[in-house]
Amino acid sequence: MRNILTIARKELSIYFTTTIGYLGFGAYTFLMGLVFVTTLNRYQQMTQYYLGQQQPQLLEQLNFNDAIIQPMLSTGYWMFLFFVPFLTMRLFAEEKSNRTFELLMTAPVNSLEIVLGKFFGVAFMMLVMSLLPLVFPLILHVYGTSSGEGSAVEWMPVWSGLLMVFLLGLTFAAIGLFISSLTESQIVAAVLTFAVLLLAFVLPFIAGRLEGDWRSVVDYLSPLTHVSRGVLGRLLLSDLVYFGSLVAFLLLLTHRVVESHRWR
Repeated sequence: MRNILTIARKELSIYFTTTIGYLGFGAYTFLMGLVFVTTLNRYQQMTQYYLGQQQPQLLEQLNFNDAIIQPMLSTGYWMFLFFVPFLTMRLFAEEKSNRTFELLMTAPVNSLEIVLGKFFGVAFMMLVMSLLPLVFPLILHVYGTSSGEGSAVEWMPVWSGLLMVFLLGLTFAAIGLFISSLTESQIVAAVLTFAVLLLAFVLPFIAGRLEGDWRSVVDYLSPLTHVSRGVLGRLLLSDLVYFGSLVAFLLLLTHRVVESHRWR
């Protein structure tokens, strides 16, 4: 475990001593803030419209979760499509291009520790990025008003949404880690990771054009199907098993690739 944590700290130090980490966090926070301001402004416009039209039944249905938080979380995981390839492209590809990968293979650590250490490093980055949007529901909780008693924010969908966004981030990070282990070019790793992640986002549209069992299969394979339920406040065990199994499978593949280099 000590070796895993040492490698993870090394990866984190690289993120926070280079522009990749700061640019990623800065751009992600700025875009999330922009989405928050846009959806909040639209919420205010809808409130004024319903008041002007004297439609109290529609006004009562309007809430922060549906109008602001859900669109913001959905936008957040769409941003992973662009940020994750740049966060993961260097994990193994940089080691190979700098000829330090062979040195890493001769160090007193096994292949599994190397894979898990690098994964935990990028996983911490995904955790921070997943929790950054939490500041906006907190703002609504403090300054928002509710039609009834209690908080203006329904917190269960917020927590389930953040958890599923984090699990999606872990899955994407595992994909990027695996692809980075296959090449010594960071650009190739980033492009291939982006292509695979883009396919994950396209799967729901493909499923919509299919019928019967094929539609069910493709819909289940799409990670967006599972994360969208969490964003809506539906936390299912099957979704947790899906992400956990997929991450474990990808880490196993990465371990096999790394281990194969010891015998070359």
